[in-house]
Amino acid sequence: MPRRKQPCQQDQTEEAIRRAGSIGGLERLAGIGGAPEERAAFWQPFCKLPGAQGLDAGVAELKRIIRTQAQTRPKRDTQPASSPRHA
Repeated sequence: MPRRKQPCQQDQTEEAIRRAGSIGGLERLAGIGGAPEERAAFWQPFCKLPGAQGLDAGVAELKRIIRTQAQTRPKRDTQPASSPRHA
């Protein structure tokens, strides 16, 4: 039986972005606080853009933040930790 390949970190990040399901989900992944003031502070610069451009630009920025954070996170060890034997 062939061994199943572990998804790379980039694939995992893209899957998390796809599964976020809402702008609030993207905000949480990006580390934007849930308080209305924190969310407003993030979205304020995008309010000046016309129509849906502001929303599109904000979502693109959230995704950029999420991807950047994923790249700067230390890589997790994929080997299982060995447990000491108890006598």
